[in-house]
Amino acid sequence: MSVGRTVWLGNPPARKPRPVGPGRERFWWWFMRLSGLALVFLALGHMLIMHVLVQLSGQEVSFAFVTSRWGTPFWRIYDALLLVLALVHGVNGARVVITDLVPRGSVRTLLVRGLGLLAVAWLLLGLFVVVFFNPDQAPAVGPFS
Repeated sequence: MSVGRTVWLGNPPARKPRPVGPGRERFWWWFMRLSGLALVFLALGHMLIMHVLVQLSGQEVSFAFVTSRWGTPFWRIYDALLLVLALVHGVNGARVVITDLVPRGSVRTLLVRGLGLLAVAWLLLGLFVVVFFNPDQAPAVGPFS
């Protein structure tokens, strides 16, 4: 008697090939782990700076504060990296949930493609704001100016 095994009396049933190869899924598996680790440090740094250090210094987060902060390339890259990693990490997690819970078919394909299109639109809008924001049009005030 075998426990936990299926004994076939002939050839096992043929498995349908998956549309996405193991290379792509393996990439996304590693991406989720590494981006999650990076997001811990990026998000904790963001929380520390924006909500602890600013409050301790007696200032408040305002448009002028963000303008002065985005006057340097470091903070733009930091915020763009936080935006890209968080959005792609979250969308990929939602994609995994959809592929796990929705049976194969047109509804699943529609949901995954719609999620991808929505993510691309939000990512482009967010990056547009971070990249093309012009701090010279606003007064330079704050500790990072």
